[in-house]
Amino acid sequence: YFEWYAGRRIIPPKTLKLEWFKSEGFSFPPLLEHQELGKFLELEGPYYLELIKLFLCFASSNEGIMQSVVKGKLINLDGLTLKEVTGLSGTGSVKPQPFNFGDFEELTTFQDCQRNPETKNYNKLLARGMKKNSRLISFIIVCMLKPRLHNHAQMSRDDILLMHVVKKMVKIDWVSIVNDCI
Repeated sequence: YFEWYAGRRIIPPKTLKLEWFKSEGFSFPPLLEHQELGKFLELEGPYYLELIKLFLCFASSNEGIMQSVVKGKLINLDGLTLKEVTGLSGTGSVKPQPFNFGDFEELTTFQDCQRNPETKNYNKLLARGMKKNSRLISFIIVCMLKPRLHNHAQMSRDDILLMHVVKKMVKIDWVSIVNDCI
């Protein structure tokens, strides 16, 4: 229904349980909790998935305000409202840029995530050679925080910047990141 009516594919919303990953011995959940992403990643409820699909089906972003029409009603989500609902940090006013982080180097950050940093082919920044925790953070970035409909295995420069931010525990405006995806 959504694909036919809106004329575009909808990315199914995904959720995860950070407590389960902690109990299984993974080291990345505290990094995500430091970024205040726990509530957003664990959102669920009886109607959550269908409401998100319906909202995102008609969503657009206009000057930092997420807008959607559901059952003939215009719904506006500004940064503060999105922050309150999802628990994300920030207000939607500042987007992270690579030049804001003095120690960010794309290739160095990518190599730090690799199981074998001596790999010679860096034409494509693929997730398959990453360490377990880095690969899971990469999946969370490309499938949940900044979703896209293609090639989840190849990281973009933005994905690597977000990986750097999460691993170095630098607080950023996640509301603007999520709003930028719409």
